[in-house]
Amino acid sequence: MEIRIENGEKRFGEKVLFSNFSCQMDFHKHSLYRISGESGKGKTTLLRILASLEKLDRGELQFLFGEAARGEGSFKVSMLFQENRLLEKCSGLENLQIALPMLSKKEILTEMTVFFEEEDFRKKVEKYSGGMKRRLSFLRAMLFPFDFLLLDEPFTGLDKENRKIMEEYLLSHQRKRPVIFASHENPLLWKDYGTIAL
Repeated sequence: MEIRIENGEKRFGEKVLFSNFSCQMDFHKHSLYRISGESGKGKTTLLRILASLEKLDRGELQFLFGEAARGEGSFKVSMLFQENRLLEKCSGLENLQIALPMLSKKEILTEMTVFFEEEDFRKKVEKYSGGMKRRLSFLRAMLFPFDFLLLDEPFTGLDKENRKIMEEYLLSHQRKRPVIFASHENPLLWKDYGTIAL
């Protein structure tokens, strides 16, 4: 799979986030790509464009699978947003059950054991710490059956130990599917990744 952007431009009113931006992400070379750039340069917006939540104002975006080019919306994208976007009055387990109806309760509980103590499964999310909420949001994104995964500041609120758990989990469950992440922090375990600079 490849993703190509040619002469891309995105603006909000008079503010131009990026212009004449071109890049190529070849996932035969790297299964992980990092979007880098200073705050306000458009990293989150670029992820949203790749997820079909925003559109380029100018330029072309292509998703290439083998010899064929596919348009937006013809594959499954999972995304971890900067905001956790959880149901605070529901438990961690309930959040995952609502978001992932294709999975059984047993399957969800098995994966939750990687990130949480059993006593936390049925605790309301409003009682979770910031790091726990981030881990739950990450797990939700990982368990969705995706063709490629987008992660926006995935390490927010995590200590070093939990960052390692997150990175190990992705590496063991990625199954060569493309992953694109934006982060101000360098990964601890993800080493072989391409970089797209904004």
